[in-house]
Amino acid sequence: MPPSRGFIPSNLVITLYLGEGYLLRGEYDKARQTLGELLEMAERYGARQSLGSGHRLQGELDLKTNPKKADRHFKECITILQEIKAENELARAYAGYGRYFRQQGNLAQAREYLTKALEIFERLGSLIEPDKVRKELTRLTEA
Repeated sequence: MPPSRGFIPSNLVITLYLGEGYLLRGEYDKARQTLGELLEMAERYGARQSLGSGHRLQGELDLKTNPKKADRHFKECITILQEIKAENELARAYAGYGRYFRQQGNLAQAREYLTKALEIFERLGSLIEPDKVRKELTRLTEA
């Protein structure tokens, strides 16, 4: 029997933040396990926002631990987030995908995705993220 409707979103959000916390702390094994659980739950319950966010975080984790796998997760999250029009999260995905391309040495693709991210962040009035993306774009011109 599936959990009550109120439980599912709460559990997904908590698992999402826990996975992100592990990622930010550099506890990559715990992050991978937690994000795997998140993706499985989100898929099972059809929680598209959590599924997109989970793939974005898995892409970010893979950038640090196994870059060859990152591409798949960024593509998946971008597709989902475009479909549901989750713009802020989409901009974060574009920024991550831009970092992926920079890491791969594809500066043109990196610039394209970072620019898309910056445009969305600026349009939404984000406070911190535009500066982060501008720094990433500056790193491209210095490369």
